[in-house]
Amino acid sequence: MAPILYLDFDGVLHPADVRVTREEPTRPRVYDGNRPTDYPLFEHAALLERILQPYPDIRISLCTSWVRMLGYEFAVQQLPPGLQARVVGTIWQGFLLQFPPRTRHDAIATDAAERGVQRWLALDDDTDGWPYEQRYRVIAPTNSWQGLSQPGRPDELSAALALLCSGGALESRLSLEVPFPSTVERLFGPT
Repeated sequence: MAPILYLDFDGVLHPADVRVTREEPTRPRVYDGNRPTDYPLFEHAALLERILQPYPDIRISLCTSWVRMLGYEFAVQQLPPGLQARVVGTIWQGFLLQFPPRTRHDAIATDAAERGVQRWLALDDDTDGWPYEQRYRVIAPTNSWQGLSQPGRPDELSAALALLCSGGALESRLSLEVPFPSTVERLFGPT
């Protein structure tokens, strides 16, 4: 079975605060505080495509709230064609759609188990509930505006994908990881 990258959108491919309104239910926009902006969505999708290029076997499963809120087809269509071609599904289907798990980690781990996937990695800014012994499986941008373009994150993702695709021990990443920042650090920077 091909390795899977579980992909979140908000806080990864563009800034984290993306909303829709009742007046524009199919027009997600980046917000700055309470004001909508014209900040581009999916600005880091091309960067992700370049990072994935050396790994043609990697498939993508969407773990973004866009699927739950706007639908699977809509979410997939927002990606560039090269990423669309890699998408094999979403964690938000069947049982998980009706009874969402407590944490994103639980949803991803459940989906991986149901698919029989042993080799997987998540690219997600939602790290709440990730058990310490599983943190090697997530690349987590901590700057909600920079997302994947945050300094060091592209290299971290590339190194993790190289391990994943070579059959190397992703667990070796644990010793290199710094602890996840607190919510205060994520929102306001180091204290």
